[in-house]
Amino acid sequence: MSSYKTAESVSPKHPDKLCDQISDAILDAYLSVDPYVRVAVEAVGGHGELFVVGEVTAKKRVDITPIVKRLAGDVKFSHNFVHQSAEIAAGVAGGGAGDQGIMVGYATAETPELMPLEVMLARDLNRYLFKLWPYDGKTQVTLKDGKVEAVVASFQNAVGKDLKDAVNDWAK
Repeated sequence: MSSYKTAESVSPKHPDKLCDQISDAILDAYLSVDPYVRVAVEAVGGHGELFVVGEVTAKKRVDITPIVKRLAGDVKFSHNFVHQSAEIAAGVAGGGAGDQGIMVGYATAETPELMPLEVMLARDLNRYLFKLWPYDGKTQVTLKDGKVEAVVASFQNAVGKDLKDAVNDWAK
C-alpha cells in the first residue's frame, strides 16, 4: 500500500501568517504583565479587514490596538475579548486543556533539520517563489512513498506560465 504525505507552507504575506504573528504578539504582551495568564486568542483576516477574539484571565488588561497596528498597519480592525468562562478556568487550573485537537509531530532523519521531507520541500519552494513574487502565496508538496508526486503553488501577481516555469526551475 502506498504512503502519501502532504505539507503546505504560506508566505510571510499570507493572511494566516500575519494572523499567527498577531495572536503570538498578544499572548507575549499578556505574559509580560502576568506570567500566570490564561489566554486563548484567535485572529482572522483578509481583504483589508481583521477580527481578533479571545478569552483571557489576567491580573492586568492589555491594550491590543497598538500591537495589531504595529503588525497589520492601517487595516480595518475589530476585536472582542471576554473573561475566560468559569468552567474552562476550573478545567485548566490543574493542568488540563481548554480545547481539544489532534496534533502530529515528530523528528525524523529524512532531512538535516530533522523535519519531514514534505514540510521542508514545501517551505523551500515557498521561500524560492517569495523571492520572485514577495506577496501572498502558498505552496503544497505531496510525496508518494518518499518521492514528489504533486506540487501546488499559488502566488499573488504570478502569471500561470511564469509560476509553472519557476516551480520547474526550483525542482531541478
